[in-house]
This record gives sequence, C-alpha cells and structure tokens, in this order.
Amino acid sequence: MADPAAAPASADTPIAVADRPLTLEEKKAAARARARAARQAEQAGEAFVTISPSAADYIREVAREQGRPEGVRLRILAGGCSGLEYKLDLLETGESAGAGDREVASNGVTMLMDLKSAIHVTGSTIDYEHGLLRRGFRINNPNATSTCSCGDSFGAA
Repeated sequence: MADPAAAPASADTPIAVADRPLTLEEKKAAARARARAARQAEQAGEAFVTISPSAADYIREVAREQGRPEGVRLRILAGGCSGLEYKLDLLETGESAGAGDREVASNGVTMLMDLKSAIHVTGSTIDYEHGLLRRGFRINNPNATSTCSCGDSFGAA
C-alpha cells in the first residue's frame, strides 16, 4: 500500500505530514486553501468567524461603558510565543470597513479585519470566559497548527 505522505500535493491541496516540518510549497498551498475558504464564506454571505453570545455580550457591555460602537477589529500580527498573535480592539466611533477589510456580523456585534487576518481565522469561534482562573477572550481557531499555553498566539502552516 502506498504511503499517503509520500504522494505529491497538488498546487492547492496541502498534505498532512506528522513526521517532518511542512515544506515552503506545502505552507503556501495551505495558505491558498485558507484564502479560498475565506472568499467562499464571504461570497456565500456566511460569517466566517463566529462571535459567541458571551463574547458578544462582553463586547457590547465594554463598548457601552466607553461610548463606542458595538464592534471590534481583529488583527493577526507577527509575534507571541507561537509566531502569530491575536489583537482585538473596540471599534473607534465612526470606524467602518475600509477597501481591504472584511466585515462580519455575529450575534449582533460587528467585527472588522483585514484580508490577511481573515485568512488566518476563517472558521474560528471567539468566546469570552469569566472564571476564577481565567478571564478573557478565547479563540478556537481550526487553522492553528500550534498554540501557546496562554492562547494568545498561534502558528499556522
């Protein structure tokens, strides 16, 4: 029986390889697949990022306290323990989606993000936890190939 890891990947289909790091071409193919999924979700009118009811409630509460619109801007930046980190800020008064931005509405809250960030978080759910040991946003990102223990950064193929 042929080894599936030995089969060549097409230009758009990354292969899963557990015993070695991904090649540059495999990483590029994974990025193309994420970009394609983000475009398809946007064209279908789907929220490609979901904001949980608890996260939406918290965003609305803090926005109201600060006199801001009920929305956030999500950015993915280089940094953190795993290579990429999440940055989530309340929208400024009058801020709206720019030419290169993607806009998502989920549970009554608006989220803006640039295309690069959208590609990295397609399919993600943003939740808000409030417990004895942890208080803050938790992002469940299916594109993350690695995460740090605090959950604020991730790696992607």
